[in-house]
Amino acid sequence: MKLIVGYNFDLKLLERLSNIPEVKEVYGKMSTDYIGGGRSNYTLKYVGQKELSASVEKTHKLNLEFNYLLNAACLYGIEQTKVGQRRIRNSLDKLSEIGVDSITVASPYLLRLIKSQYPQFKVKVGAFAVVDSAFKAHQWQEMGADVLCISAIACNRNFETLQAIRSAVTCECMLIANASCIQSCPLELTHMHILSNSSRKGDPLNGFCFDYCFLHCSKKRLADPVNYLRSVWIRPEDLNFYEALGYSSFKIVERSCPTDLIVKRTLAYSSRSFDGNLLELVGQVASIKKELNASIFQRLRMLKILFKPSKVKIRSLLLFKKYAEQVIMHDYEKNSSSIYIDNKKLNGFLDGLKKRNCASYKCPGCNYCKSFVRKAIRINGYYRSSALKNAEKLDQGLFTGKHW
Repeated sequence: MKLIVGYNFDLKLLERLSNIPEVKEVYGKMSTDYIGGGRSNYTLKYVGQKELSASVEKTHKLNLEFNYLLNAACLYGIEQTKVGQRRIRNSLDKLSEIGVDSITVASPYLLRLIKSQYPQFKVKVGAFAVVDSAFKAHQWQEMGADVLCISAIACNRNFETLQAIRSAVTCECMLIANASCIQSCPLELTHMHILSNSSRKGDPLNGFCFDYCFLHCSKKRLADPVNYLRSVWIRPEDLNFYEALGYSSFKIVERSCPTDLIVKRTLAYSSRSFDGNLLELVGQVASIKKELNASIFQRLRMLKILFKPSKVKIRSLLLFKKYAEQVIMHDYEKNSSSIYIDNKKLNGFLDGLKKRNCASYKCPGCNYCKSFVRKAIRINGYYRSSALKNAEKLDQGLFTGKHW
């Protein structure tokens, strides 16, 4: 088994990960660049070229590889201009000088450019490319892809498709182990573009992001807890099933996690067992919180990016901040957590999924996941009511225009 782990640019994290034999590689990127990536830059601490260089050097000293993310969902036309071409080449030249080992892309153009002009890089096709069929996987491989990250949203619960993809290509295929997205989410592509835009230089909103996709999906889970189980995570105990399908590389998210949590998640998957709140492994995390030891500079940077009255009313942003603090958890203990999903009580859950076709539209009448909600999930009633009330206010404001 090979684990590829999100990196938060804490050099101490690299040392701790190097002691876990299954970890072979870390991935990350600078706060912003001209292509962008998969996370809004305000959710991460500032990282420039100096920090990147130091991290790549440290990674290599520890016999790990560094994967740099140029995985924006779209290039937004920059590749069609002289200025854009120059900036793309300059970015790749600098990454070559720094010595990154591989680059993750979602653009076929970038893949072909790198393979033809920068053959020293291994190129990975990221989740934003939505590799969700055997034929699509085969076409990416034909263009030169060395590694394919298979769409978790489309495929982690679609075992027939996973098997077909693995049989169709010879290149390495990777699965995201602890993704929290809901299966077949209709907001997937929209969210990809929102995140990509808010992480690139030249973004007309300068990094500002009112993430209504996050609002929609978190509200959906609170309204019906069965959606926590309809998400596409893979439990550590179930890795062997995916290995039997031919997958041996697993990606661990998030790079926005504090160091201790990244290590805990990685250890759970390397040991193939976890006794605790499943949300500690798969829940969304933004380390910009004070209680997660975010620096004052990091929190001020977030405020500078987000609090822009010319774009959205301050009271709406404050309500969104309050809601995000409610649903992005940091307390996972059984006796104090607002939401507790007992991972061990989900033993056998995958066995039932294997007998069903979750890719077909049978969810409303199936009730299989609901049978596990009753025994595995506990939600504090007051917390749930309060969070849903705030979510509803935010949701209504999106369409009445009150936020603006």
